[in-house]
Amino acid sequence: MSSVPAPASRAVLFLAVASTAAAVVSVLLILGIYFAGVTPHPALFGTALWGLPVGFVLLCGYVVLDMRRRRRLRAQIW
Repeated sequence: MSSVPAPASRAVLFLAVASTAAAVVSVLLILGIYFAGVTPHPALFGTALWGLPVGFVLLCGYVVLDMRRRRRLRAQIW
């Protein structure tokens, strides 16, 4: 077994980071648009509302996948 994460594990990590980054950017856009005195688009609210929890769950899934990989790797060494 290799110590390099599997492609599926990397994909989960990439999706988690992308989801979290999109949520943070949408929150900043919402604040900026409110300061400009305009009503933000509802899609920005949806991205901000769902992006962080989805990113958190995906990051937790990545941690579980990585723990499994490390246990298998450690069991193979012994």
